[in-house]
Amino acid sequence: MHLLHYHQFILIFVTLIQQCNGFWWSLGLPSFQLWSSSHRSIEQKQFCTSLTFLTVEQRFYCENNPKIFSIIIRSLRLAIDECQYQFRNQRWNCSLFNQPEMFGKLIARKTPEVAFIYALTSAAVMHNIAKACAKGELTECGCDKSQTTSRAARAMVKTPSINAAADGFEWGGCSDDLKFGRNVSLSFIDRQEMFISRRRIVRMINLHNNEAGRQAVERNVQLTCKCHGVSGSCTLRVCWRTLPDFRLIGSDLRTKYASATQVRLNRRLNLLKPRKTSQKDFNTTDLIYIHTSPSFCEKNSRLGSLGTQGRECNLTRNEPGSCSVLCCDRGYETIVSTIEEDCDCQFHWCCEVRCKRCVKRIERHFCK
Repeated sequence: MHLLHYHQFILIFVTLIQQCNGFWWSLGLPSFQLWSSSHRSIEQKQFCTSLTFLTVEQRFYCENNPKIFSIIIRSLRLAIDECQYQFRNQRWNCSLFNQPEMFGKLIARKTPEVAFIYALTSAAVMHNIAKACAKGELTECGCDKSQTTSRAARAMVKTPSINAAADGFEWGGCSDDLKFGRNVSLSFIDRQEMFISRRRIVRMINLHNNEAGRQAVERNVQLTCKCHGVSGSCTLRVCWRTLPDFRLIGSDLRTKYASATQVRLNRRLNLLKPRKTSQKDFNTTDLIYIHTSPSFCEKNSRLGSLGTQGRECNLTRNEPGSCSVLCCDRGYETIVSTIEEDCDCQFHWCCEVRCKRCVKRIERHFCK
């Protein structure tokens, strides 16, 4: 990239981020993705210094640990994709990363949706770093062997209790390095809260939801085993800890989102408490929030709501993704189109498949 063009791009990018009051989630905005797909390693220090929406310690990660930083960026992209998958049929569909002008407005409000994103991004960093360690992508870490014989490691694994002597079970293989993944998530995300969040209650809620995300990773650890023995027998099993596909963790946190607790700060005790006495108490695995969610029916830039006008919907009744839910009683319009496609295909000896061409009528529905 020509140096002059590079400086122009940095100026435009940083100005955009500052206008939307973003922080490290800004690494997921399209403008940053555009840069990261075309940057050169020789520009790393200069670019990291320019990322003023990051704290000093985060810029240190960027400058001095480019591989870790690239995995953090990858983790954020994973979290965004997962968020948009989990809410694809809801009025709020996690599209804030596609709309920079709405980005800062929504994250400034501590709603259940923002609580979910905090937990999901924290979990994604821990998940991706832990797996990268086991794959040998990072020189700073590797297979996690330190925890495999501990009682805590056994309790963490989602599997029935195993009698090691009777079952011929031994720890081995290459476990994902959860400890290193947790440490990176803590260092890059949590330790920045004192610089980012001035209000004590906001800082406490953000840290709580970050930890809820990491605990979601830990409670979904799985046991992977390989059999060894003569003629295919399983006289010895070697097992190690692995993390599942991130979709499972996303679904777990989606369930937590549905039962999130609204909280207030008890200043005398310096503790977060449920806002209403009728609400259930919460623990470290639950998501918590301050502000109730808007309806997300109408566009409201102050609340960071994009509205649902123009969203595609289906004609099922009162279900996620249905016009009755998404369109907020505004109704919908139907667009009819036709396509030509193969049909009535038959195999003819030898060796040909012959099909007829059929016209198919397609109806698509969009919220008014």
